[in-house]
Amino acid sequence: MRGCNCEIKCIACGLNCRIEAKNKIERTLCGEKKFSVWPDRNYFFKRAVNDLVFRELTCFVPEGIVVVDFSLGNILYFLNECWTRKLRDSGLKIILIADKNMLPMANFWRLRSGFSWAVVEVNSDLSNLINKIKRVMLGRNLLCRRTPSLTEHEMKTLCLLAEGHSSQDIARIMACDTRSVYRFQYSLCKKFGGLNRLRNLRFRHTIPALD
Repeated sequence: MRGCNCEIKCIACGLNCRIEAKNKIERTLCGEKKFSVWPDRNYFFKRAVNDLVFRELTCFVPEGIVVVDFSLGNILYFLNECWTRKLRDSGLKIILIADKNMLPMANFWRLRSGFSWAVVEVNSDLSNLINKIKRVMLGRNLLCRRTPSLTEHEMKTLCLLAEGHSSQDIARIMACDTRSVYRFQYSLCKKFGGLNRLRNLRFRHTIPALD
């Protein structure tokens, strides 16, 4: 099973300390409020969040903030529940910066994770996006528009597609007929804006497995 062994690191200062549950004693010795970007593979996204958000806005959330790059390019990080446990255990307030096409997946995990997070949808209005993040950092709630969620069958199909399985393989694994698999794929295509983009992700991104 692919997972999320990418560490959560604090970028409040230049030390880039790991933020893990087992290090809570060490964290209490640090006077800095904790700020993190996860996953931190995209240098430009990390730099933009640090320069436009963490350095410019005042945070009134005592536990600190982790901004999640919930983009289609990072989809392999979000195919199982490992990432929700990892971020929950960090103890930080979670803000998902999500592509429009990733909102159904964000809704799927929010319904199943047992805890909540703020979701900020990416659009062409940068000032509006920053204002929404500012609202969360002030300790306020966001009003989010209703969007569809992935189903269990769609998520399972997506995971198997990411592993390179054919439609026939997926039908056998899920104990259903091939027509049902095509129906799941068609629904995914509508929600993600193109199934071919999802099929190509496994060739463009490699994430080490947990086992």
